[in-house]
Order: sequence, then C-alpha cells, then structure tokens
Amino acid sequence: MIARFGRFGAALIILALLQTIIIGWIVADRMALLRSPDTVTLRTEPVDPRDLFRGDYVTLAYGISRLSLENLTGDKSFSEGETVYVALVPEGEDWRAAGVWRDYPEKPDGSKIIRGRIVDVIRNVPRVRALPRSKKVEEVPCEECVQLTVVYGIESYFVPEGQGRKLEDARNAQALSVDVALARNGEAAIKGLRLDGELLYEEPLL
Repeated sequence: MIARFGRFGAALIILALLQTIIIGWIVADRMALLRSPDTVTLRTEPVDPRDLFRGDYVTLAYGISRLSLENLTGDKSFSEGETVYVALVPEGEDWRAAGVWRDYPEKPDGSKIIRGRIVDVIRNVPRVRALPRSKKVEEVPCEECVQLTVVYGIESYFVPEGQGRKLEDARNAQALSVDVALARNGEAAIKGLRLDGELLYEEPLL
C-alpha cells in the first residue's frame, strides 16, 4: 500500500513539474514576443456594427485584414484555411501590406513579415471606377481580381470596464491604431493601443 502510494505521489509530483514547465514556457514565449524589436503599427478600420463590442473585448479589423491580390506581389492562388505570410512596409506612421506568400519569403528590404490564416477567398471582385464628367461610380467585372480575408490573432483586445465604447468610436473614426510585436516566424501579438498616435494601453509582459 505504501509502495503504491509512493508511486502515485511520485507521478503527481512529475505531473505538477511538467505543468509548471509548460506554463513557464508559455509565459517565457509570450514575454519574448512582446519584447521583440520587430514592431509595426496598424491602423484599425470600422467593423460591422452587428459585431462591435463583446463584453470587455473590442473587435479589431485592419487594412491588412482584406488583401486585394492584384495590388500585391507574391503568390496569386490561395484557398480558405491556408497559412500565409504577409510582407508589411511602412507608410507614414503605419504599415501596409506589400506582398503575400504561402511560404515564409525572403523579406524585401525594409519590410517585416506577419503570419496569418485565410478565412475567406472572394474571386471575381468587381473594380469600381468613376464615370467621366460625373461624381457617380460603376462596378466593372474583373475575372483576375481576388480578395483574401485574413486573420492574424490580433482581432480582439481586452479593455478596462467602461472603456469599450470610447475605443469603438475611435476605431470607427480610424483614430485608433495598434502596436503589434512580431516574432521571427511572423507570429503577432498586440503590444499596445494608440489613440491619435498617443499610447493609450500597453500590454503587460505578465
């Protein structure tokens, strides 16, 4: 009986140690990502009003959430569910998409890479052009025009109670931007929120 308990106790100790090691590894990995010197700032975009705010989480969308392939370098054929690597280049105070690939690419000079996952592929996206001598626009069929919807794991952010509506309004006015830390493999994490360029919230390391 004592021997059996001893073996059971040893197994519990080993399990507890393994859990501690795993949790420690997760925390260390998160801290390393947030300390990454590779940081980009992404401007947020308005979100469908049916999905504005859930509890204490603000839903975020970015210019890189929807990628029009005809405007980007890289691969041209993708499927829903695929992992993609998007090259970002600076544009003013923010960063924009410049290319997208299935495999991790050689980074163009001055660019950074963010990893995402395709959740939707829209083909034959019509182009919009202005009518001559008119303020009206028309849609023109475009067989080669493809748009990807991509998520990067940075589409929601926990905020203090009562602050969500303020951030929603700022987001929909495109006054809210997000500092994003990037790991070498392109993994992304929100590092902070900026309102009109000023740091509003900073993600703690722990």
